Amino acid sequence: MSDPLLYTIGWICAIVPEFVAARLFLDEEHEYPVSVSKHDSNSYKLGRIGKHNVVIAVLPHGEYGLNSAATVARDMLHTFENVKVGLMVGVGGGAPSTKNDIRLGDIVVSSPGDGHGGVFQYDFGKSLHSGRFRTTGFLNKSPTALMTALNSLISDIEIKGNWLGDDIDKALRSKSLKQKYGRPDPESDMLFRSEVAYDADKTLTEYGPEDVVKRPKRDEGEGPVIHYGLIASANQVMKDPCKRDALAAEKNVLCFEMEAAGLVNHFPCLVIRGICDYSDTHKNKQWQGYAAMAAAAYAKALVCRLQESRLEHERRILEIPQVLSLLENVKQSVSEIKTRVDHAILGELSVAAGAEYDTHHNEHDPTCHPETRIDIIHEIERWASDADGPRMYWLSGMAGTGKSTIARTVARKFDDMHMLAASFFFKRGEMDRSRASLLFSTIARQLVSHRQELLPFVLEAIKKTDNISSKSTREQFSKLVLDPLHKARTGQRGKPKMLLVLDALDECSAEKDIETVVPLLAKLVKCKGYDIKVFVTSRPELAIHYAFDRTKGLHEEIQLHRVSQDTISHDIGVYLRDELAQIKKVWNARYPECSSRHLSVDWPGDENLEALVHMTNPLFIFAATACRLIRDHHYGDPDQQLSTLLRASKESGVNDKLGPTYLPALRQFRDGRTGLEKGRMLLRFRRIFGTIILLEESLSIVSIAGLEIAVLDCPSR
Repeated sequence: MSDPLLYTIGWICAIVPEFVAARLFLDEEHEYPVSVSKHDSNSYKLGRIGKHNVVIAVLPHGEYGLNSAATVARDMLHTFENVKVGLMVGVGGGAPSTKNDIRLGDIVVSSPGDGHGGVFQYDFGKSLHSGRFRTTGFLNKSPTALMTALNSLISDIEIKGNWLGDDIDKALRSKSLKQKYGRPDPESDMLFRSEVAYDADKTLTEYGPEDVVKRPKRDEGEGPVIHYGLIASANQVMKDPCKRDALAAEKNVLCFEMEAAGLVNHFPCLVIRGICDYSDTHKNKQWQGYAAMAAAAYAKALVCRLQESRLEHERRILEIPQVLSLLENVKQSVSEIKTRVDHAILGELSVAAGAEYDTHHNEHDPTCHPETRIDIIHEIERWASDADGPRMYWLSGMAGTGKSTIARTVARKFDDMHMLAASFFFKRGEMDRSRASLLFSTIARQLVSHRQELLPFVLEAIKKTDNISSKSTREQFSKLVLDPLHKARTGQRGKPKMLLVLDALDECSAEKDIETVVPLLAKLVKCKGYDIKVFVTSRPELAIHYAFDRTKGLHEEIQLHRVSQDTISHDIGVYLRDELAQIKKVWNARYPECSSRHLSVDWPGDENLEALVHMTNPLFIFAATACRLIRDHHYGDPDQQLSTLLRASKESGVNDKLGPTYLPALRQFRDGRTGLEKGRMLLRFRRIFGTIILLEESLSIVSIAGLEIAVLDCPSR
């Protein structure tokens, strides 16, 4: 399930074709949110575009207009509290003029100018003595981060040409999609004169040339033409060509639609519209699908140019005063008002993205196979249920022994029993997860979800201490965790059980942080109002040993690297047997039994399996790496890859674990390349791995991508 706090871009659609188009341009789709606010009635699709997580919402079926759009945006912010910018993407009616040659399938993007912010509410204004109507509904500008990305996209299209048509063609993968969302015949693009009313008894071919505005033909190879300027919005459909022309002439309006004015003052966004008609009585849905695709294609190109650093500096929409005002105004009762204000305050609490065990960041990380680690898991369960035993459990082990996999398994098991109060998985190289600065604010955020009675006391701490997430680790622990736990159970009977899971404490980069955190955890488990236990994993490093030595009597310890070889061999054997069976199943599905490449029923054979277990023992990480190499068919079939690994093991000797596991991969990386390619790849290898070796520190993907980019000439790596 996906964590709503990881999504920073809100994308709103009005109708199903717009929703379909938006989904077609996601780079990947995510699972439905792990939790949705009880005040949120929206339907969502979550996914990723480029480096950004995007939440897409669609208006309820049959509902249109400003109020519906505002309601959808409001509900989105209840669940997705970290959304910072919005996009309103879909179809609109064009306002062609002598100045603006707008055609069906073109794209209009709201852009500020002449004192307006890009969107204008034309049914909001004052009647004048002359009988004319003066509009006063110019709305706020779009977020700065979006406008910066917009400039980047404009320049790219000018330099490289318009590629959006190609993107649309690539997205339409099936015949049925092409029929509904492909570009219609350009001959159907007819702009009728303003005085020519729609006649239901006439087909398009029955109108004469005198009924249609004559316009020069466009090159059919061009992508959708993009126009930037003012979009007119109202709670009604524009079908009056005379009013359309008047607003186009007076305000330089480019298109009309029905949702944007309900958003931009309360949901800072950019409005992107594909033109599907000309805002007259000749409206039809022939161009609706393609127009939706054109708008979505532009929106994706824009998001791909949205800089992460600029987005980080944007305020969350919930922090914008107008948004908070709107949220308060739409509440139906005092209890609803309180709940939503609480959410807004809680949203001020910074958390480490991806630190919980079940976030999207970690969804592909494994848990223990049901037939492995049985004794250890049972031992941990025994410890957790023992009311009189030690309050902390420290599972230590060398790198690759499977500590994090066990931690995820424990977290999942106790979460299913509704006993998991919080989890934090440290990760070296990821800024917020490689230090303790957001450890207790992240834990506090989870605690209030698990134990609602803690909420008022955590909210009180947030309100009383400005920017509490930036305070010292000790102060955050005291105000956000320990004090609320004491206050919530004052005078109460019983001690609710709670388990906290902290994984990879050794990947907390500062030893001083470790020396601070462990004693604070010792204080936490002494809290009298709750039965709290803490499960910690780490490598057996000196700083952690020293910290736990000062908690004598409070913790129990088991060392994974001291578990019997027979137990480890059994578990690795179970894991390898299961993984190789899956590899064989997938491979044989590609090659029929009569094929020479089909793997035999008894593959890999007991002897090879035993050799592979011996080769990888005692490190699960080597077993997992071996399976990845065997699965990689680019350099040979699974049997060839297995033979390569086992041969490398014999050549390397019994004490060398790294050689047989990684040398075949390095050789395959080198083999089959020309001299020039080989030289370039070796240069890249030395630059990147040489830096890591010199630093003696693992690096994040972002850091690696930044290594010697100019020299490597590989900005996409």
